[in-house]
Amino acid sequence: MLTKGKAADRLQRSVIAVPSRYKVANALMLKGTWLCCVLGGVVFGLPALLVMFSVSLWQRELLRDLPYVVALGLIGLCLDTLWLHTGVLDYGGAVLALPFGLTIAPAWIVMLWLAVGLSIRHSLIFLVNRPLLGALLVGGGSPLSYLAGESFGAVEIPSMGGLMILAGVWIVLFFAVFSCAKTRLTTS
Repeated sequence: MLTKGKAADRLQRSVIAVPSRYKVANALMLKGTWLCCVLGGVVFGLPALLVMFSVSLWQRELLRDLPYVVALGLIGLCLDTLWLHTGVLDYGGAVLALPFGLTIAPAWIVMLWLAVGLSIRHSLIFLVNRPLLGALLVGGGSPLSYLAGESFGAVEIPSMGGLMILAGVWIVLFFAVFSCAKTRLTTS
């Protein structure tokens, strides 16, 4: 069984293990992927996301990144589809139409969730050791991200009240994500 000091030491070593230049590169790729997805949808977003996957593969980190990528991709698809159907967000013609009249969130927004998954152990690692702070920063910043997306015409936000609910859900979600990542990194 790990003591609290040993667990913190392991987490600190995992943070240090990735050179700073890779953390900075990952942060820039995350921001670039956001911009590409918001401005160009799948056409611009997919190449940017593929670069992030390629770098993760090149760094031999892809297998360790995949649990976060898959989990956040599925959670993001479900959440943004929920926001779509409850009227919190409106993606207009970008929604994906499925058989039987079902619609789901656009592929480009799910790609952004995948990109965040590729960043948890890299540029966002400093938030893993501080799950509450991370949750407040990421969750509290989520309305700004959606508002910026709205200014580029990628999404419409019918009400600010819905956006505040979205922020609250993100705070809870990312507290869980960062806490889970902290546990995984300190026990591995």
